[in-house]
Amino acid sequence: MAGLADYYAQLNIDFATGRAGMPAIGNRFLALFTTAPTSDAGTGGTEVSGGAYARIQIAGAVAATASFTTASPNITMTTNPGWVVPGMNVWDLTTVPPTQIGTVSTYVGTALVLTANAAHASQGTTDSLQFSAFPASSASSGNEPSTTPAQGVNGAVITFAQATLSWGTVTSWAIYDAVTSGNMFWWDYLGNFKWIPFSCTSASPGVLTTDLAADAPANGSSCVVTTKFGGTLPTTAGSWAGILTSAGLSGATFNLGVNTTSIGGGQFRQVTQQPIAANVTASFAASSFTLSSA
Repeated sequence: MAGLADYYAQLNIDFATGRAGMPAIGNRFLALFTTAPTSDAGTGGTEVSGGAYARIQIAGAVAATASFTTASPNITMTTNPGWVVPGMNVWDLTTVPPTQIGTVSTYVGTALVLTANAAHASQGTTDSLQFSAFPASSASSGNEPSTTPAQGVNGAVITFAQATLSWGTVTSWAIYDAVTSGNMFWWDYLGNFKWIPFSCTSASPGVLTTDLAADAPANGSSCVVTTKFGGTLPTTAGSWAGILTSAGLSGATFNLGVNTTSIGGGQFRQVTQQPIAANVTASFAASSFTLSSA
C-alpha cells in the first residue's frame, strides 16, 4: 500500500537500530503517476512521460552570501535555483540541529524575502539554507484504534511545466532523490483522504461496512483498496486492484462493484483523479500531497 518505499523504510530501521546513520539531507523531486506503484520497491507504476513532463524539485539547499538577523526578512543568496517558490519553508542547516527561519514570500534574483523577520539569526555569512515545499510534519495524536497518524502536507503550490501533449489522468505521486531514476522515498495517492477499515459480505457485489457512516464514500467516489496488516481481503470473482467506483451508499454501507465469494475486510481510501490535457499547466494547491505515518 501507499507509504514508505523499501529504500526509505530500510534506512529508518538501520538508523533506529544503530546500524547506520541516515544519509545527508539532499534534493527531493516530486513525480506524477497515472498508475500507482504496485510494490514497496516502487515498481509496477506508470510515471507520466513525454509532453514536456519532468519531475519538479520540491526541496534542496542554497547558500546565503551575507549574514542575516532577526530584525529583517531579507536574506541575500549566492544564486537563485529557479525552483524555490513562495510558500516554501526555510531551515538553516548550519545550526545543530537545523532551525526553521521562516517561509518564502519572494525570491527575485538573489534577494530572498521571508513572510516575516527571520526566526533565527545566521551563524555566519555563508549559512546553508534548506528549502522545502513541505512545512514541519505534525505528530500523531489520539489513542488506538482511532489514532491520527503523523502527517506532512505540502504548504507551497507545486506547479509543473505546461503539458504539450496529454499526460493522461494522474492518480498518484512519489518523492525521489533525483530528477530521473533515483531512489523512491515515499508514494501516495492524490487527495487528502485517510485509509478507512471496512468489513465486507460475500455478495454480488460485496457490501462494505465502515465503523462510522461519515467515513463511507459518496456514490461515484473513486476509491482504492488494500489489506489490513495481518488481514485478508474477501476473495472475489473480479479484482480489488486499480481505481474502483463507489455505489449503493446507505448509512455506513456501500459497494465498489466487486463481486465477492467470501467474507473479509480491508482498508479503502478515496482518491482524487486529475486529468491533464495538452496545453494545461498542472498546478497543485497546498494540501494536495499528504504523507501519513502511524
